[in-house]
Amino acid sequence: MRRPFAVCLCVGLLAWSSRAQSPPSLSVQVSNGVARLRIAGEVGSACSIQCATNLYGTNNWQFVTNLTPLSSSPYQVVDIQTSIVRRFYRAFAQRLPTNAVTTNMVWIPPGAFVMGSPTNEPERYSDETQHTVVLTKGFYMGKYAVTQREYLALMGINPSAFTTTDAYGSPIPPDLNRPVEQVSWIDATNYCGHLTQQEQAAGRVPSDWVYRLPTESEREYACRAGTTTVFQYGNALHGGMANFWDYWEYDASIGDISVTNPVVPWLPHTTTVGSYQPNAWGLYDVDGNVYEWCRDWYDGTYPSGSVTDPQGPASGTARVARGGAWLARGRWCRSAFRNDSSPSAVGDALGFRVVLAQGQP
Repeated sequence: MRRPFAVCLCVGLLAWSSRAQSPPSLSVQVSNGVARLRIAGEVGSACSIQCATNLYGTNNWQFVTNLTPLSSSPYQVVDIQTSIVRRFYRAFAQRLPTNAVTTNMVWIPPGAFVMGSPTNEPERYSDETQHTVVLTKGFYMGKYAVTQREYLALMGINPSAFTTTDAYGSPIPPDLNRPVEQVSWIDATNYCGHLTQQEQAAGRVPSDWVYRLPTESEREYACRAGTTTVFQYGNALHGGMANFWDYWEYDASIGDISVTNPVVPWLPHTTTVGSYQPNAWGLYDVDGNVYEWCRDWYDGTYPSGSVTDPQGPASGTARVARGGAWLARGRWCRSAFRNDSSPSAVGDALGFRVVLAQGQP
């Protein structure tokens, strides 16, 4: 439950905890347009700081930083906001009873959002019917798609196509920090299972926490990061904003835009993870680079009305993949776009991102 506990001049402060523990407390000092936040909470807990300029509506909160874990109490965070008259802050905390490694993970707080696309969104598909989704539990999500380096270290192989050559066979510099691809949904879930076993055996993850693929709703929620626009950037996707096939850009006022000579040359291969700007919650490459497997079976019809913690259909023939890819048109990188493929399918545009959450694999 969210509860305000202090209001200080032009700065609002809120704290929230996702489990039965005292929420972190915030205090603030503002000087010369710089806010200095003082966070006091349980050392070892994960804490996400967000801000907003008003409290009307549910999609106004923007990412400031994650403290994963909170290394000391109190802890100071500085936020420069010279052009903003009023600013509200809140902190989300999640206690992990062990020293889980969350260095390259972002805490995604619980919340509600509208999933899918409006009927007037150009180039949308019929399986994107808008509906409200409530996610009652927060989770960690990888800042990046799983890299070739990470996959090789855990699984002992690197199945990726983009190691020394691009899609045309031309040489490219070796880079194990490109996302792993040529992995099926089965491969991706096996990776999550091995990672869970390794980290539980090392005492870094408790028995009721697992690494897994995100559900489709978790993936769109995390991708949007509070936005309601076509992309997390806004309503357009142009060359240089993500790694996609920018011969086909996108603008919501038009739809597809055919580009004869892209300003930014198209790359016929994946790029190093984190090469483009993150979204408001600190996640990189949520649009483009590689499609990312989700946990759900694909169903062409979304649930009707508001749903809570949806897990997708109980069975099916294809699994969901989200996010666009290096060879995808701009329309296929939209936040609401749904891709699907056989669980055994592999391709040089298919990768995955992991979630660390409490519950079942």
